[in-house]
Amino acid sequence: MKNLLLPWAALACFLPQLSLAATNAPLTFIFLNTGPDRAKLKEMPQETVSQMQAAHVGNFGTQFNRGTLMAAGPLGDNGFIRGTVLLSVQTPEQVAECFKPDPFVQNGILAVEAHPWLVDPMKFGTPKVPFQLARHTLCIVKKGDTWKAWPGELHEDALVRLLPSLKEQARTGELAVSGPFADNTGKLGLLYFYSTNQAQHQAQLEKEPAVADGRVQLEFHPQFLGKGTLPPPGDDLAPPKPGKRTPLFDARTFAGWEGDTNNTWRVDHGALVGGSLAQTVPHNDFLCATREFKNFDLRLKVKLTGTGFVNGGIQFRSQRLKDPAYEMTGYQADMGEGYWASLYDESRRNRTLAYPYAVQLPHILKQNDWNDYVIRCEDNHIRLWFNGVLTVDYTEDDKSIPLSGLIGVQIHGGGKAEAFYKDITVEELP
Repeated sequence: MKNLLLPWAALACFLPQLSLAATNAPLTFIFLNTGPDRAKLKEMPQETVSQMQAAHVGNFGTQFNRGTLMAAGPLGDNGFIRGTVLLSVQTPEQVAECFKPDPFVQNGILAVEAHPWLVDPMKFGTPKVPFQLARHTLCIVKKGDTWKAWPGELHEDALVRLLPSLKEQARTGELAVSGPFADNTGKLGLLYFYSTNQAQHQAQLEKEPAVADGRVQLEFHPQFLGKGTLPPPGDDLAPPKPGKRTPLFDARTFAGWEGDTNNTWRVDHGALVGGSLAQTVPHNDFLCATREFKNFDLRLKVKLTGTGFVNGGIQFRSQRLKDPAYEMTGYQADMGEGYWASLYDESRRNRTLAYPYAVQLPHILKQNDWNDYVIRCEDNHIRLWFNGVLTVDYTEDDKSIPLSGLIGVQIHGGGKAEAFYKDITVEELP
């Protein structure tokens, strides 16, 4: 087969010719358009196309794991725009780097059109894991024949000010996310509606003066995104109100806990503290509660300090290992750079099962200070809240994974570090 690989310098012809970094836009929105060589798909063996499709989708997962991708999904109308991608990068070079592993882009099947997007990243919800697609409505707001300029400085709410009837839908959450593009192209920005009722949204917006007088034009598409990416209108995503809670730690002694309380763990000012700032922690170590829990709501405050590899976490539905005896296996609500507010499978699958958005963490995390963790397990459904924000919504689909076990706290080896845990309470659920 003819080699269709495009040189990566050529990707610049698909990117807007501007410095995205100069816009201070936190995110870059990508339209994956029909590429100049899309017709060549018909000439390729089906096995080759299937392999390219797998690599195309797999790259989305890789970019999400790296924290560079927030969302991606196809459009449902099979038109010129094939899909969309939302990246937490800001320069054309960074955008190009994200698509280097994508064979559809490399071979000209898809073309990348990038726009710096002024949008509040906290408007996005937590995608459910395992991944499920949900259908929504995307509206691209474009310059009309009588467009002149934005009426004032660009802000995240510029489209709502331009189209005032959107205010009520923004209040209710039906308009889930909106924001202008910070470049000067024919596309002004985006509106994401939670529902699939495209005709209703179109009829409402066509009454807007800016649409009626030709200043702006509207282009609607069905958009598929990971379920949970756009929060359902009216849903309260805060942690459930606490019920009857039982202290799991008395803030004075190790009563009800077991582990290396001679060398690794101590009680200090009402907190369980593991590790040392004077010496490198030699290996992972866990302090473990002595009773098991199945369905529960666990709440506590956590803090990390130190240098080197600074990491800890809260084990749950876990067990002690025999070799080495200081390790545990099971779920972990993780802590540490690159791991905060994520769900890890410790000494079992040895991988992160669900991540928060990397771009949201600077808005949530209190570095070197106390942070609130809520861990709620209801049968195979696990949710994590970090400082009040839902960061993990995970459903276990492996029926061999135990639904009960021990609760423990970790100090990770490899750094001169301390992990602090206090105000530990649990509510047992039906």
